[in-house]
Parts: sequence; C-alpha cells; structure tokens
Amino acid sequence: MEKPSKKNIKPENRKIALAGDGSWGTALVKSLRSNNRDVKWWVRNQGTIDFIEKYNRNPDYLRQTEINLEPERISTNLSSIIRDSEIALFVIPSLFFRKSLASLTPSDFEGKIVISAIKGIIPKNDMLISDYFFEHFKVPKDKFVFLTGPSHSEEVANKRMTFITLASKSEELASEMAEIFDNDFLKIRTSQDVEGLEYAAILKNIYAIATGICHSMGYGDNYLAVFVSYAVQEMEHFLDKVCPFDRDIKTSGYLGDLMVTSFSQFSRNRTFGGMIGRGYSTKSALFEMNMIPEGYFTVRSFYRILKKHDVDMKIVKTVYKILYQKLSPAEEFRKLEKFFI
Repeated sequence: MEKPSKKNIKPENRKIALAGDGSWGTALVKSLRSNNRDVKWWVRNQGTIDFIEKYNRNPDYLRQTEINLEPERISTNLSSIIRDSEIALFVIPSLFFRKSLASLTPSDFEGKIVISAIKGIIPKNDMLISDYFFEHFKVPKDKFVFLTGPSHSEEVANKRMTFITLASKSEELASEMAEIFDNDFLKIRTSQDVEGLEYAAILKNIYAIATGICHSMGYGDNYLAVFVSYAVQEMEHFLDKVCPFDRDIKTSGYLGDLMVTSFSQFSRNRTFGGMIGRGYSTKSALFEMNMIPEGYFTVRSFYRILKKHDVDMKIVKTVYKILYQKLSPAEEFRKLEKFFI
C-alpha cells in the first residue's frame, strides 16, 4: 500500500542527472532546483540548450516556465552527466528509451540510484522500464525507484499542490528519495508495489485515450463516470492476476492517476483520443499534437501482454482495435455498453 513518506531521513545533497527535456522533465528540473538540489540536465540537441541559455526557457515545452540552471549544468552528453551523478532520473518517452540510452553500459550505473518517471512499455520486447534496467543495465532492485502521479507537468511547473508516489522494493530508499523531491507544493507517498504502479501508469494512458474518444463522440458525464468505474475494475483485475500485491486500487497512485489523466485538460492522451473520436486518423492526430501520447504506442504492446497472460480487458482491446485495426469507434463503443450493465 501507499504510505506517507517518513520525515526522519535527512536528505543529502547528492548529484542528480536528469535525462529528458520534455514537459515533465522540464517541470522536474524546475522543482528540484527550487529545492536547491545539485542537478545536471541531459537535453537532446544543442539548439535547445542554446535557447535555454539565452532565454531561461525550454523552446518546445512549458515555454512560460523559467529555468534557472547554469550553462555548465546542461549537456547533450548523457554518458558524461550519468557518470558524474549519484542519482540518475529518467524522463524519456518509452518510444525513444532504448535509443537514448544506447551509449550506456552496466558500468555506468554501478553504485547509482536509478529513478524512472517513464510511463510506458519498451515497444520492441514489451518490457517494463524497471525490468529493462534490472536485466540490461544490472541495476539492483533495491536501487531502483519508480516515480508516478497524479502529476501533470503544467501544474507542477506552476507550483500547484501535487501528491506523487515513489515506489521501490527498498522502503528506506523510497523515503530517502522522497526527501529530495518534497517541498511546499510537491508531497510524496511511498510504496513497494513497483510493478503494479508501473502497469497502472501504462493503463491509465490507454483509458484516457478511450475517455477522449467517448467525449468527442457525444457521450456525456453520466456515461463517462460509469466508463471510468469499469476501467478501475479492469485495471484491478489485471494487476491482481499478473502481479499480486497487498494494494489499495483506490489510492492516488492508481485511481488518482487514472482520474487526472482521463479528465484533465492537460492530458495529451485524452486530447489524442478526442481527435480520434472526431475522425482524425492516428497519423494526422500525432502530427498535429507534436507531442507523445504514450497510450497510443503502449496499447499495442499491452495487447500482446494480455494474450500472454490470458487476461480479458475489454476496454484495452477496444482501444487497440480502433487505433491499430482501424475499426469504427462508434461501433466498438456500442459493443462495450452492454458490459457496463
């Protein structure tokens, strides 16, 4: 179960390498710097760095957010900033994860704490991010932390009250990392359910696409409330079968993250689903958004995981059929209605 983080562990000013220059990475850089943490930031291209150095803004994401980071703390060399860190925090879309880390080896992670804020599956082999760190980079399980919401980057960047969850097999490590993030507007809960929270974070993006489709097709709040209630049950069924744990699905890391992603104006997955519901093709919706809706790329992997574990998840299958088999959203959602009675 999720727990309030312990307050008796005094944080050390450990060196943090943050990899990822999207909206969530940008918000976390600002938050960590407001905590006076020792952060270095990996940014993909030099042009973005040049803009940040000149204007103290990320030109592509959260452009209104001021970033106070010295030029020497921003680099395109991921190996260098990881090597010089004690904590490696990854905020890279799962679609680009393997390619972004291609230059790294297990030796780069020796003795380091790894934190993943990535809510997706590695497409090629349908692996959780945690499993990839464990198997490919030999990161010990008691040195790994998963950071999850409910936490839209826009609100964190604007210092609006947010509660996040840090999950680790080591309760002591999760509490220690909580002290690094905790401040006046960012509050931390901890959990040991790493696998369950990772799967929940993946599923909530798929469900958010579905709610976006529903809304655009004219379904009202009455239906959407029932729809999300069913999604929670479906999520719990999957988690109980695939990764049993003494969890409370109603807590913020599961239900809370699902709700904010399904209903918020900031949800890129809901926005993407809304475009599909209005008749956009997947290609045109992705092009117009110019952002990564993780749910689109992960639903194909998750569909294969369902078949592997022989779990029936009707909403996930419906989203897969609409996005990848090009079936009619209206017809597929009409089929779903009978299961909500």
